Amino acid sequence: MMKKVTFLLAVFAMTMLLAACGAQKNELDLGHDLVKQGDCAGAAPYLDETIAMPDDLADMTYAYFLKGKCAEQAGDMASAYENYYAAKIVACYIVANDTHVNLNTYARSEYCQVILPKKLKELAPGAGNIDAIEEKVDLKLHAKYLERFAKKSD
Repeated sequence: MMKKVTFLLAVFAMTMLLAACGAQKNELDLGHDLVKQGDCAGAAPYLDETIAMPDDLADMTYAYFLKGKCAEQAGDMASAYENYYAAKIVACYIVANDTHVNLNTYARSEYCQVILPKKLKELAPGAGNIDAIEEKVDLKLHAKYLERFAKKSD
C-alpha cells in the first residue's frame, strides 16, 4: 500500500512538473498574445527581446512580422515596411539555408517569395525612401544577426 501511495505521489509530481514546463511562455508568445489583444505597445518589448535574443530564426521572422503589422495598423508605413522587409530577409535566409525540407520550409518560402513581397509592394508608395530602409535593414541583419546563426550551423 505504501509503495502505491509513493508511486502515485511521484506520478502526480511528474505530471505537475510537465504541466508547468508546458505552460511557460517565451517572449514571442507573450508578444503575440498582446498583439492579438490589440496591445501593440505592450507587445513591443517582448517582440524586441525576441529579435535581440531569438530562440531560432523563425521566431525572429515572426517577431518582425508582428512589429510590421502593428506599425501598419498605427499608420507608420516606413516602420511597417522596415519590419516586413526584415521578416522577408530572415524568412528567405531560412529557406535558402534549410537542410531539412518540410511543410515549414514551404510555408516560409511562400512568405519569402509571395506574401511579404506583395505586402512590401503595397506599402512602398507610402513608406518613403525604401532604398534607404532596405539598406539599413540589410546592414543591421547581416552584421548583427545572420552571421551569428551562420556560424552556429558550421
